[in-house]
Amino acid sequence: MDGFIILDKPKGITSQTALNKIKTALNVKKIGHNGTLDPNATGVMVVAIGKATKLIKYLDKHDKTYLATIVFGLDSDTLDICGKITNDIKMEPSIDNIKKALDELKKEEKQIPPITSAIKVDGMKLYEYQRKNIDVNIEARDVKLYDYSIESDLRFIDNHYEIDILLHVSKGFYIRSLARDLGKKLNGCAILKDLRRTKSGEFSLKDSIKIEDVNENKVISIFDMYKLPIVEVSDYLEKLVLNGVMLDERQAKLDSLFYVKSKSGIIAMYEPIERYKYRLLIIFRE
Repeated sequence: MDGFIILDKPKGITSQTALNKIKTALNVKKIGHNGTLDPNATGVMVVAIGKATKLIKYLDKHDKTYLATIVFGLDSDTLDICGKITNDIKMEPSIDNIKKALDELKKEEKQIPPITSAIKVDGMKLYEYQRKNIDVNIEARDVKLYDYSIESDLRFIDNHYEIDILLHVSKGFYIRSLARDLGKKLNGCAILKDLRRTKSGEFSLKDSIKIEDVNENKVISIFDMYKLPIVEVSDYLEKLVLNGVMLDERQAKLDSLFYVKSKSGIIAMYEPIERYKYRLLIIFRE
């Protein structure tokens, strides 16, 4: 079974737990996904199954859209409501000031990830430094806030103002870090309360299924997911392809993934590694 499930991850479980449930439901061994969602977060997660796991690196390039609830006047050691509250102050932001701060953040092209992330520094994940109480220098990463829209009025709940914001961001962007940076620009602090990923690449919530509805009939095939150019090869080259031979400009002049087809049908997928140089990515028949 090779293909994809577009999952609406539920709240209260880790992304890994969600994968384990899908593995059990489909009775498969190889599985992966295109971006971790925290236990408190929900929404679109593209899950790759079997040979499709080799395509995760291409899924990882997807930009994403999130609906975030941000609370002003609070800070925590995880930058979200699930962590230990480290600061509690009074803030009375206005919609106009929030928009001005977000417009400033749109102009920025770097972001410091949260210490609770799984990014590796010197062979150790950032959250491991936090757990061991070890200081670490966290370098800013190239990311982008493409656009935003304010989706609610300011609400006053539990002595703090909060608001819902729809955020269109690049890969590698942390919404928890945005909450932190937004709070700072408003001369205070802010944390993430709720997060729902509404879109990942071309896939949105309307394409997704609940975890309890996962079955083999819901698996999207690689061929349905990827509409690619087709390069036809001879019987002689077919044998070489199935043995993993590199291809070059004699077979193709493409800058993208493509299928290789022989008289017996589509037999492989190749990926570019440099100009007019291609390596085998997936074999569709053994």
